[in-house]
Amino acid sequence: MDTEMKNVVDDIQSSVICRCCLDSGCFQNMSSEYYNSGQKEVYEDMLKSTFDIQVTEVPQTTKHYICEPCITRLRDARTFKQMVLQNEEHYLQMIRSMKWEPEIASTDDVKSDDIKYEPPDLEFTDDIYDEDDDDVFLDDVKNEITQKKTILETEIKITRLRKTKKKIDNDWTKIAERRGNGPILRDNSLKLLANSTILIFQWDKSRYRCFCCKEPFSDMNLLREHSITHTLKEIEKKIIDKQNRFVKVDISILKCKLCNETLQNLKSLQTHLTDAHDLTFELNDHLLIPFKIGGELSCQICAEKFHVFRLLNIHMNKHYQNQVCHICGAGFSTALSLTIHKSRCHKAIKCRYCDMTFKRRPEKRQHEIQIHNAKYERKLRFPCPYCTERFFQENLRVEHLIREHGFKQPEFQCKFCSKCFITKSLCTNHTKIVHLRERKYECDVCHDMFFRQCDVIRHKVKHTGEKNFSCTECNNCFASKDSLRRHMKRAHDCRDIK
Repeated sequence: MDTEMKNVVDDIQSSVICRCCLDSGCFQNMSSEYYNSGQKEVYEDMLKSTFDIQVTEVPQTTKHYICEPCITRLRDARTFKQMVLQNEEHYLQMIRSMKWEPEIASTDDVKSDDIKYEPPDLEFTDDIYDEDDDDVFLDDVKNEITQKKTILETEIKITRLRKTKKKIDNDWTKIAERRGNGPILRDNSLKLLANSTILIFQWDKSRYRCFCCKEPFSDMNLLREHSITHTLKEIEKKIIDKQNRFVKVDISILKCKLCNETLQNLKSLQTHLTDAHDLTFELNDHLLIPFKIGGELSCQICAEKFHVFRLLNIHMNKHYQNQVCHICGAGFSTALSLTIHKSRCHKAIKCRYCDMTFKRRPEKRQHEIQIHNAKYERKLRFPCPYCTERFFQENLRVEHLIREHGFKQPEFQCKFCSKCFITKSLCTNHTKIVHLRERKYECDVCHDMFFRQCDVIRHKVKHTGEKNFSCTECNNCFASKDSLRRHMKRAHDCRDIK
């Protein structure tokens, strides 16, 4: 027995073979009920009603399976058969409604006496029946039937076209009434994607990812080459799975595929496709959030500049407030961003070891360290896009890029003094603390105000009297890590404290 036949036998014994094409895998049960677009399907019955084929029962097998490609073919065959039967019935009804019977004179007006018999002329008896005359007569009848059939088919086609056009004109209105503008916006987005060089992508874990398969890329050009392997149908299915939410697109290379004209933004692209190529957009809107990645990062709506994509991505929530927090009113572009916001800002955070709850994660962490002696490791949330190194702060990653990969050192200069910083967040914190003197964080015990939340946590030790940091050299205890560090430097000439 050859290898291929042996594999088929093994599949039959394991009951994972398609009864139509003998392919192996995990398929649908032919005798079970499934639903496709709200219509019940039993594939065994469909096979019987469409092709008059009955699946043979095998004693060793209790279930019969069918694969997805065969299901698609079976659906198409059933649809085709139903169409032929319906059209045949419709055609016969149209034929019956037409008057095909020739006009016959009424026999009541003819008297039998008026009918005279004339014997045929024997010299011309051979010419009474001529087969050629019959052929001509039959040809005329066939031509007449063909002409009438052509006219009838033309009338049927015109009627169907009129009904279809009327249905299309009202289709989007009915869909919008029933399901909202989501399907319309999705249709507009797919038209823009199909007729331009727009690149759709995802951003997850500090990487650009393929929208369809989530494969990560550090370079957008590599992602653009990879995206060719996916079809527009896959993108449409993914957007439907995401319930018509906003999606990110790169428009740094934006050209019309129909005429190769270069466009500047999505609005100009939509106008171009409408005016130059007669494409119709039901609404002047879509689901695409535009970015220009490569070179200088800036918002495509307000032109604000950013050094890293993570901050630009957060900034876009200001412009696309599709989801709004009912607690504080903050707006977000996606439901995922809203969920993360609620879990971080409005959810009571419970201690892992007791029933105490906290409003902020730093307070919970400080409690678990001091009371329960918990050990924490800093999460390395900032990976380098060019190597495997990861960092727990953005400024450390920037320093690494400058030192190891030859990046030009960014300079964020303070508006009030000459100091420069490598990240915008460091510059902002410096401005708030040193120049604006903003004290937004309050101690709930003495109501003193502080610049940062970490300053409040450090301050609260004064009220509790806790001294959880001990010197390894002399066993003296201190209230904060800073106090321990100063002690180690002053008393033991030690600078390195973990």
